[in-house]
Amino acid sequence: MTITAAAAPLRLYYVDDSGDGRKLVAFAALGIDLMHSAAAMHSWLSFRAELASDARLLIPASAALHSQELAGARGRHVHRSRSTDRELHLRHSREVILRGLRTVSRITGARVRAVYRETDDYARDRPDLYAALLRHVNAELTATGHHGIMIVDGDGTEASLRHAHQRLPERERRVLGDPLFLPARQNHLLQAADMVAYAAFQNVAKQENRRFMWDWFGSVLPGADGPRAL
Repeated sequence: MTITAAAAPLRLYYVDDSGDGRKLVAFAALGIDLMHSAAAMHSWLSFRAELASDARLLIPASAALHSQELAGARGRHVHRSRSTDRELHLRHSREVILRGLRTVSRITGARVRAVYRETDDYARDRPDLYAALLRHVNAELTATGHHGIMIVDGDGTEASLRHAHQRLPERERRVLGDPLFLPARQNHLLQAADMVAYAAFQNVAKQENRRFMWDWFGSVLPGADGPRAL
């Protein structure tokens, strides 16, 4: 997708989902004005440099961060933690999510929005929830006088998400074009959105084995919108 200049200022939304694959689905959107995008990337890369130099972790800046793996202390690089005690290893890995959320909270002008839906038909409600999120983002852009681009974790094969964009009323549309699909493993700010989505999901699902992070979304991102049931 080609991004062309627009009369209105531009906001980039980094979008990822979370859920249990059965009964609860969540999406998070991390909105960053284009004028702040370089500073946002600098903040995130500084965080990644801290992880790479932290002797307890040694997670290279090139390694993709995925919240589910961090919460369970799994993954190719997480095992490099120098903690010999299993509980310390878990704590250090899980704290990466918390540190990432704190980094998001410090990004200038960042807008965090999270939505969720309880479902008995995950395949149907996941794209429907994205469409509902898209409508809320479009309304936000209208209110602030921005145009926006949705950057979504994926390989571009999810036609249902593209259809949600095509169903937006043209007269009231502030979101430009179709979603721009990028793999999160290659995009740092999509990995940030993954952490936000996972924290929002745990805030609602309250899985017992993730009790340690039930309140992270609200306590670290107090200005966020959500998690909102849609």
